[in-house]
Amino acid sequence: MSTKRIAFVCTGNICRSPMAVALAKPIFDERGISVVIISGGTLGLINKPAASNAVAAVAELGLDLSSHRSQAAQPALMRMADHIVVMAPRHKQELVARDPGLGPKIVALWEYYPEDEEDAPLSQIDDPVGQDLEAFRQSRDIIKACLERWADSLA
Repeated sequence: MSTKRIAFVCTGNICRSPMAVALAKPIFDERGISVVIISGGTLGLINKPAASNAVAAVAELGLDLSSHRSQAAQPALMRMADHIVVMAPRHKQELVARDPGLGPKIVALWEYYPEDEEDAPLSQIDDPVGQDLEAFRQSRDIIKACLERWADSLA
């Protein structure tokens, strides 16, 4: 099996996409899927640490984001990915506006959320930036559930 190159993209690359990177590694390892994972943000923030509540939320699961530094989701970087996993429709729109060739690689992560009869389908993974730890935990848990289902579809 060849190594898959995955890029996670959110707005600032300080909340959702860094949490996705931390969460994805053990999920893919569990399934025996070889991956190289990066992340970036459409806002273009450079060298910012992950939000403290993002660090805390993944630390509760034994994962470490302390060394994360943000980077821009540059088209050249995104072209190297096999899959570009976005957190909201606007991320896809912004990436495709910069490089239409990226469209076929884009995965809408929220579409993998396991819904039941009471829940409406998600329209995005909400950005917890500036919110309390509980909002980050909710985002973390949604991302994790989506990643597990998406990883199963790749295995």
